[in-house]
Amino acid sequence: MDYKQRGFEKISPERWMKDSYGHLHGDNTVALPSRKTVRSGGYDIPSTLPFTLLPDEEILIPLGFKVFMEDDEVFQIHPRSGSGFKYYIRLANTTGIIDADYYNNPENEGHCWCKLRNESSKTWSVEFGEGIAQGIFS
Repeated sequence: MDYKQRGFEKISPERWMKDSYGHLHGDNTVALPSRKTVRSGGYDIPSTLPFTLLPDEEILIPLGFKVFMEDDEVFQIHPRSGSGFKYYIRLANTTGIIDADYYNNPENEGHCWCKLRNESSKTWSVEFGEGIAQGIFS
């Protein structure tokens, strides 16, 4: 069987400026998702902006990347375990599913997003580049 490689690419600067509303890190310098160790199950997804979420608040974050994979695969985005345990941070849609045919979508380049919700009584603050979610190919 002939396999494609799985991986990530940054979206174009034009797409980034449009999706980041022109006021975020316009050069999209955040790193692409990566595994922190050889045995990591998922890819850590860094935040493209610093933010603070108060209890019961949510935020929609443009991630600045697109993902490519085999035709019969999906890329699942999940909250980080530590954020869920410590702060009860959840994805608004519980699990993000990125289909293989979303890559290079002509309407949006296949730009991935993440909507996080703070369901705790604690404030949660994140710095630029800090991990906010994890992704798993399936």
